[in-house]
Amino acid sequence: MNQAIKYLCSYGELTVPGTTPLGPLADDFTLNSPVGVHADSFGRLWVCDTGNSRVLVFNADLSELLHVIEGPGDDTPDAPRLLMPFHVCPHPTHQLMYCTDMGHGRVVAFAYDEHEIWFSYAFGEGGSHYLPLSDPNGITVVRERDGVDYLYVCDEFFHTADDLASRCVKFTLEGEFISQFRHVGGPGVKHELLWPQGLASDARGNLYLANTGHYEVLKISTDWPIVDECVQAPHDTVMLHQHGKPTGIGKFNVMRSVCVIGDRVFVPGHIENAITVYDLEGQQVSVVNGLLPLWNHTLEPVHSLSDFVYGALEDVVFVGPYQICAAEDEPDVYFISEPFASSVIKVRIPRVKGDEDALLIESVGHRRDDQNRLRSTSQFNCMTSVIGFNRERRAVPREPQAAGNWIDQWAQATTSIYKYWYDQFRTHMGIDPLARMENASLNIDSGNWCMKTFNTESDPYHQLQDMMRGFFVPGDLAMDVYYPHTPPLGQICPGTPIVFVTNFNMCTVTMYQFNPAGYLINYGMPFGREGIGGDGTLKAPQGIAINGQGEIYIADSLNNRISMWQIQPTGFVAFRKNFRWQSDDDFTPCDIAIDAQDRLFVCDQFNNCLRVFDREGNSLWTYGHLGYCDDVNVDYGKFMLPASVCIDGDRLIVNDLVNRALKVFRIGDDTLHYETGISVFKKYPDAGGVWMPYFIYADRGRLYVPDTTFNVVNVFRYGAAEPDSAGIAA
Repeated sequence: MNQAIKYLCSYGELTVPGTTPLGPLADDFTLNSPVGVHADSFGRLWVCDTGNSRVLVFNADLSELLHVIEGPGDDTPDAPRLLMPFHVCPHPTHQLMYCTDMGHGRVVAFAYDEHEIWFSYAFGEGGSHYLPLSDPNGITVVRERDGVDYLYVCDEFFHTADDLASRCVKFTLEGEFISQFRHVGGPGVKHELLWPQGLASDARGNLYLANTGHYEVLKISTDWPIVDECVQAPHDTVMLHQHGKPTGIGKFNVMRSVCVIGDRVFVPGHIENAITVYDLEGQQVSVVNGLLPLWNHTLEPVHSLSDFVYGALEDVVFVGPYQICAAEDEPDVYFISEPFASSVIKVRIPRVKGDEDALLIESVGHRRDDQNRLRSTSQFNCMTSVIGFNRERRAVPREPQAAGNWIDQWAQATTSIYKYWYDQFRTHMGIDPLARMENASLNIDSGNWCMKTFNTESDPYHQLQDMMRGFFVPGDLAMDVYYPHTPPLGQICPGTPIVFVTNFNMCTVTMYQFNPAGYLINYGMPFGREGIGGDGTLKAPQGIAINGQGEIYIADSLNNRISMWQIQPTGFVAFRKNFRWQSDDDFTPCDIAIDAQDRLFVCDQFNNCLRVFDREGNSLWTYGHLGYCDDVNVDYGKFMLPASVCIDGDRLIVNDLVNRALKVFRIGDDTLHYETGISVFKKYPDAGGVWMPYFIYADRGRLYVPDTTFNVVNVFRYGAAEPDSAGIAA
């Protein structure tokens, strides 16, 4: 192929630098996946508004925006703006705030006084004794035994050619390199640092490191020596461990953060949507698993009907809490970031033992659900999947499926008669249910509990009227489109497709059909039920694919299998079978695509490869292996947690999640042939940058990449030929 992947455009409203006013917050003020939070010496709260690539400073009661920090400016001409700032950490004695600027591989120090904030210095560019910072994330200051304060930084995706381990780097407070470690040894298991994120410290000189890739929190004394980049621990250093490997990126109880405040260790996410509190020795003190709004908590403005429910739930539950810091001079009061809800809350957590609710005092960050019809695009919140329609695909003639019993025969006869009269009516009235969907895409805005429609042929892309008139519930995740060659019983508009949507929370699949006006309404009843093991059960279903015969394949993630179903002429969906890759219990499917030969291509996420099955679920071959993709044109066969796969004609595209790479292959008989690829990390979203891509979709040379944390859909073009209708996979 002589044409590489090229960025075309993005849709989903983004905050433009320099447009946010200071002062009292507007009712519709929003954040975008905020991560790091910390109070400064004046009690003001610094927030890493990571998805908007900026740092915001609020007053202590979160009612006013005092400063917007876009970056160092002209002091660093090569990188004047921040790009994905992740964490902030105060200097122990000076009025300085450190910020890890992941996208630029540096730590930036900002000085401040009561009125102003200005750039002081930056470091992390590397030198004769250490390699440049790759992806700085967690950061903390520790006073060691010698009485000197040092700065430690987690370099999340750092690796070398011979070692996949990440690292934790030690600096002076002025940014001079001291040392680093990549492993923690001892009498027990040697711990490799893998994607470490959170980092904290106590007054005794101990580090608390959230070793996210291995689902553990390590407690490390800074007194222990480091030999060959390995901490020499006298005993096992695991403070907490999540037993059993979480499966799929939708599994949220992975320890991404750890926070030490006084004599308490706060671990968000050890229990899903809760904060577990421990003492410094790792003994559990309490679990904070809910919120109670105080009488003076102001209500958020309501712009849509679902805002009533959303606001009520937001006041009583945590939504993926991430970082915690103490409020200045307010005992037992804390600030907590919630990236998945794009909010920061201020709460009181009493020092009690057992289960406890936090008292909600205030929050900042309105729901990202701008419904202003005058704008070309609204905001997204946790965008998970995109799908489109192909008019040619629905017109492909196929042999009708043989009826199985008299009920199926009756259903086919009934629908045949109905289709005849429907076609007469449609021709006479000139209606076309798909007219508005000709050049449109459906987009699941998961955090806003809705499906949005965009015209993807206009320039620029713009949002259309809401096409969903069916019942849409929170937790809907992935989609696929089925083009029935024979309309099932109960389909109002024969010849139109049926949309299937998986629900991660409810463990069901919902079907939608088009009505004559072109709106999506429910078709039949959802199928599947929650359960571990057994037939007809699902647990955390993710990707879904349907072939031309109406055979449905679901990535049943937490059951470690593919669940196969069949839609009948009656419209009833019947369970067929479950299958795994060579009966492997460690099979971890998260997405599925089907080629023109009805072969299944499955992302086996935690085994870092693609598995290929025939239509009946028999294992055929595998492609890919574990590894970082430093050069996509060289390391294309290396994967790290591949999250999604899609097929466009005879080309297969993979979303390689940790590598933040999009790879295009031509499908062969027993292997994949690499054609082109692109690395999409460390770019601004309006330049094609991607942070956490999910279920991708491709059609006729265009690739749609929804990003759950930048909250945009990026569109790319690659050199795929225009496929004919027979080559389009179901």
